Amino acid sequence: MRIVVCIFFITSVFSCKQKPISEKSFIDINGEKQYVEITGPSADAAVLLFIHGGPGWPQTPHLRYFNADLTKEVILVAWEQSGCGQSFVNNPNPKNLSLEQIIKDGHELTQYLKKKYNKNKIYLAGFSWGSIIGLRLAEQYPDDYAAYFGISQITNVRRGIQVSREWIKKEAAFHGDTAAVRTLEKIEQRDTSVCKQELDCFFKQYELLSKYRGHIYKKESEVEIEKAVTAYPDYKNYDWMGGFDYSIKRLQNDLFTADLTGIKEIRIPVYFFTGKFDWNIPPALITEYVNALKAPSREIVWFEQSGHEPLEEEAKKFNTEMLKRIH
Repeated sequence: MRIVVCIFFITSVFSCKQKPISEKSFIDINGEKQYVEITGPSADAAVLLFIHGGPGWPQTPHLRYFNADLTKEVILVAWEQSGCGQSFVNNPNPKNLSLEQIIKDGHELTQYLKKKYNKNKIYLAGFSWGSIIGLRLAEQYPDDYAAYFGISQITNVRRGIQVSREWIKKEAAFHGDTAAVRTLEKIEQRDTSVCKQELDCFFKQYELLSKYRGHIYKKESEVEIEKAVTAYPDYKNYDWMGGFDYSIKRLQNDLFTADLTGIKEIRIPVYFFTGKFDWNIPPALITEYVNALKAPSREIVWFEQSGHEPLEEEAKKFNTEMLKRIH
């Protein structure tokens, strides 16, 4: 009888530990309620905190649609920063929105996750704008993280814009697009007939970048990404441009002045997931940065059929390569 009871007890504990995790909630992070979605196979799995891009562009529906395979092996945490996604819906005017505050919020959320899942370290991933936050967290708090994944990693925004502009010029010239070449020249000259502020100039250039497939490389990827945006009831009617416009106007100075090349050392393993055809964040800048970076291990993982969004354009490979590096 005692043996039977022990077996039942052990089985019950094991079953409890293996219970899948699916949580959608607002967490108080430094006085601001922010949306956090947590999905995974069990509380025993490794924790991966994902920091979305934009600023103000939630990745949550895309993670559900393209990257659900991650949640079979790790606890995937999709955090929507203040002024973004469901956090923006809950509070469309957060009291404090800055890069430094978001970094503080990321640190606070990390402590929450470590305690909740009894982990000494968690894994960290930052995508595009989120890679500014992610790399800063990895530099400042290496004891919190097992490794850092920089997805479409930003290094120096203004230099990246210049390199992108030269690439667009070559593409426009090749296609005989004289109007695009003239537009780019006017942007360089800060001709106010084209754009008056740095943000406006960035958008004008981005339109041409997208025209020549420097952001999303494959046309079929655009179709799938659009499906992801509208696939879920809680995001189907979300005001994507409203959230983005709110955040970018408040964070544009933080974005355009971002220069991470001064971070010379990261004391944890770092992996940079980079699309070969990403001219939003030119690959040459990533290569240059990684070659100069000191870290216990560092690696660029190339995606040969992707632009700026390898986690969507080559989702199967992305998921596989991520899981290979999470222990």
